[in-house]
Amino acid sequence: MLRTMRRVYVVWAYRAFTHPLAVKLAVFAYALIHLSVYVSYRSVLQNVPGYSLQKSSLYLRDAFLHTEFFTQALIVLALLTAPLLAYDTVRNLGGQVRRLRGLL
Repeated sequence: MLRTMRRVYVVWAYRAFTHPLAVKLAVFAYALIHLSVYVSYRSVLQNVPGYSLQKSSLYLRDAFLHTEFFTQALIVLALLTAPLLAYDTVRNLGGQVRRLRGLL
């Protein structure tokens, strides 16, 4: 009995951790956590000129171009996974709303 339940739990955990949403969330979290090691978010945001969108975008572009390759790769990874994660979240919330409307 214990051996069978152990297999069931292993299969359940495998399916949970290999779900596309879980993988995207893990990649996004990995990128943000490792970016915080290399980048001081507070310093970057304090140095952004907030009065001009053009100057802010130029500053952020120059800041990105003058970082190390690994930091650039993590930023690109986070920027690529964020829209995918947002799309999955909106899609899943839409299904929940439809289910709730059916109950009312």
